[in-house]
Amino acid sequence: MAALGEALAPFFGQCWPYDSVLGHVLRLLTRSAGDAAAAVRVAALLPAASMRNVAAQLAASQRTPVLRSLLAGELPTELGACLLHEMILRRKSVAGVADAWAPRLAGHPLGALPLHPLPGETRMPLAGFGHGTESAGFPFGPSRVDPITVAGTVPEVVREPAPAELTAAVTTWLTQSNGRAEAAVYTVSAALDAETVGVRTVEALGLDCLAGGGLALRRASLDEVVAILFFAAAYGGAYDHGLGGAHGRAAAWRSLTALADGSHVGCAWWTFDAANDWFHRVAWDLGVLCLRQGGHVMAVLAATDSD
Repeated sequence: MAALGEALAPFFGQCWPYDSVLGHVLRLLTRSAGDAAAAVRVAALLPAASMRNVAAQLAASQRTPVLRSLLAGELPTELGACLLHEMILRRKSVAGVADAWAPRLAGHPLGALPLHPLPGETRMPLAGFGHGTESAGFPFGPSRVDPITVAGTVPEVVREPAPAELTAAVTTWLTQSNGRAEAAVYTVSAALDAETVGVRTVEALGLDCLAGGGLALRRASLDEVVAILFFAAAYGGAYDHGLGGAHGRAAAWRSLTALADGSHVGCAWWTFDAANDWFHRVAWDLGVLCLRQGGHVMAVLAATDSD
């Protein structure tokens, strides 16, 4: 099986039947403890971006001692970096190998991420891998929590330029699928607190994504927001496959950090969508609102995608 994978790997991306067989070979190898090293040898022959899914499958299927032994060996930097963060997402210990990898990650896109779980990462929707299947819990769609009905304060606001990092979590929706997004930052004249934010408060922002009404606004925890942003980044929208778990983790925190202006401490969070023409209302609809510490700034990310 490993020999077949090594023979097919140089042709990756050139012939879809070869890719299909190679994918099946890697699924089999990553699921068997005795074949984990063989899976790594095959993955090392693939383009760096294609190593991400192999890292996820290994982290999901293998026991921690096997994974730690892989990281202690010779791995391509991209494969090792993704494997480290896939393990962290799954609460598998990287003690003893994280310190050795830290210098190799300097300058890597995942290098800025801490090599330990972060606050807010308790409800991450992680993919499970079967024979030919991949699935993760979908955090979008109708919520079981009733929307907020309180009107709230109607503030005077000034719309400020939104940092590009705000949309990091939905990059593949915009570049590889049919998605669209709205990112906005508002300065509020009089400080708000979580209890004074309601439907009219959000409607007063004049967001394009809320034109036509139909707003459904809900309070959210940091864990819920991180899970939504992670899912959007890791698994993508209607027609793309996302960034994978490791790079999805990085993109989610880039968006969240931009929403919170550096630190989520003291921030209040809401999620929303709307029954209007902006949201496609197929499956891929998200809206996140952050009231930053101090109550003088609100930041928003909304996105939608359709098949």
